[in-house]
Amino acid sequence: MAGAVAAGLLLTACGSDSGDDEIAGVDDAAASEAQDEDEPEGDQPDDAAEDEADGDGIDRPDIQVADSLELVFEEPDTGDPVKDAILTDSQWQVKSVFEVLTTHDIENESVSFYTTGESYREDIAALNNIIDQGGSSAGIMKFSGYEVSSLEGDTAFVTYCRDFSEAYNIDFETGEVIGESNLGVLPTRYEVRMQKNDIGVWQANATSNERRSKRC
Repeated sequence: MAGAVAAGLLLTACGSDSGDDEIAGVDDAAASEAQDEDEPEGDQPDDAAEDEADGDGIDRPDIQVADSLELVFEEPDTGDPVKDAILTDSQWQVKSVFEVLTTHDIENESVSFYTTGESYREDIAALNNIIDQGGSSAGIMKFSGYEVSSLEGDTAFVTYCRDFSEAYNIDFETGEVIGESNLGVLPTRYEVRMQKNDIGVWQANATSNERRSKRC
């Protein structure tokens, strides 16, 4: 049972995975954004999110994912400080979820710092299920193709891909493998609505996904 629940979280820890669904407003906002200039893209090192967050004056939680799970991020350098901040907070939101998953510290406030609304309810429900079953995740997850697909005021839409072909499920207490990795599985593509809150943090508040996406 724990393995089955954990397998679901590998797909859904960052939002709903009930099927290929869309967030209301994504297409309209993206169409508006498409009129803007294209931004240059490039890779940054894995610690780019931490570097970008420094110096913004916001008292952020210290997020530490357990050593059993490595999260690898390839963040585009947009050249736009606002978009870079959005992407950085989107990455920290992912890290906050997997911090709780791999430490079983459900009282940790990092998820609520970077997540709100529908996304928060879904993430906490998934995490509670995993923790109740004694499961966790290990291995490597790779995140790539980060892009701010649209930005209007304090609302933005972020897209990215998650490759979890090298991740697997373990028993939290014993470290025993309870769900093998699937090296042949295609990545999942995510669309996340981000909302800037009163202290300047971009929070995920709605997420949709496309499993086994050929767009990744």
